[in-house]
Amino acid sequence: MVRKLIYVFMFLFLLVGCNSHQPFDINDAPKSSNKNVTKGPLPTEFFGENQQLQPLDLEGEDFNFVGDWYDDESVLYVIDENGISKIYRYHLFTGDKELFLKTSAPVLTMKANEDHSMFLIHTSDAQNQVKLTAVDKTGTVQFEWKVNSFDLFYSWNPYNTNQVFVTSFLEDWSFQTHLLDIQSQTSTKHEVFQPFIQWINSNTISYLKWDQSQLDFFAPLYSYHLNTKTEGLLFENIISFLSYKDLLVAYEFVQGDEPVAKVGFYDPEKNKKLHEYNMPLLSDYSKWYIPSADYVVGQKKFYSFKPYSTGAFDTYGEKFELVSYDMSTGKEEVILEKTDDQPLNFSPNGFLCLYGFQFEKMIDLKTKTVTDLVLF
Repeated sequence: MVRKLIYVFMFLFLLVGCNSHQPFDINDAPKSSNKNVTKGPLPTEFFGENQQLQPLDLEGEDFNFVGDWYDDESVLYVIDENGISKIYRYHLFTGDKELFLKTSAPVLTMKANEDHSMFLIHTSDAQNQVKLTAVDKTGTVQFEWKVNSFDLFYSWNPYNTNQVFVTSFLEDWSFQTHLLDIQSQTSTKHEVFQPFIQWINSNTISYLKWDQSQLDFFAPLYSYHLNTKTEGLLFENIISFLSYKDLLVAYEFVQGDEPVAKVGFYDPEKNKKLHEYNMPLLSDYSKWYIPSADYVVGQKKFYSFKPYSTGAFDTYGEKFELVSYDMSTGKEEVILEKTDDQPLNFSPNGFLCLYGFQFEKMIDLKTKTVTDLVLF
């Protein structure tokens, strides 16, 4: 149970082409105060007249979690059965399911690469030993990599769908960083001294450079070029950041009567700010609480939960609203109101969204409703 909780927290944290030595241009950036909040309809081409979500009935089975989207209409989910983890593909509208893969080692996490052509499966069958297995859409193993580790953090390269950056932790939380290349079947160690990295172009990663000797609420955001092994400063006073293909999201602390985060959206290739908005901040003991978020590349829309007011997270009782921000227009749209902040994972086309700590629920962007995906 402790290990599963660790993965939940790591997932929430994740919950990931710029010149790494130049700051982003923030001149003439549109301000959120000039935006109109709308509740316009979403395109309906994806939804046929008779297409309705068929809940997955797993009552009596040992459901583990929904791993990821297989494609726009089906997902991969994991059940545990007599010490064996089985991964099934489930079609959301027909209710059909088929065995995708099974393993004698428990499946701990799973994540698709950018174009969903491969899936990285994280398993562990012995104390302090884990394995990452990359499989294609037929379930055929393409690459396996084992390491002595207590825990793992990994991040697919959205610009190169064969690469994944991995941080392996020992029990004392010392760590080693590795670059795995599925196509060349290689693993390369890197001397990157920050564990939680995200990609900002095909050969550049980024990370918050925390001072380990102090309890800070914000840190500078740096980039690191893997080929030249050079580091560059991107931003100061950042409390969190998210990186997706062609989008960098930076949460900057703003001092004032009430703590807020200035959430800036940047085009990493042009080194330019696209839009920004202010978000109330909740304090969570020694850090700021950052709500769950996701980005749909094809729609150019960023989705995030947002608190209604500032305060302490453990006493906050107002729930959250789910909003989207259009990178093309800068418009904000409210999707859900007065709801819980839980992990999000949008389908590749962005019309449906897995929701919940086990991705056991589904958000329909057309109707703006939440339904149970899994009955267990």
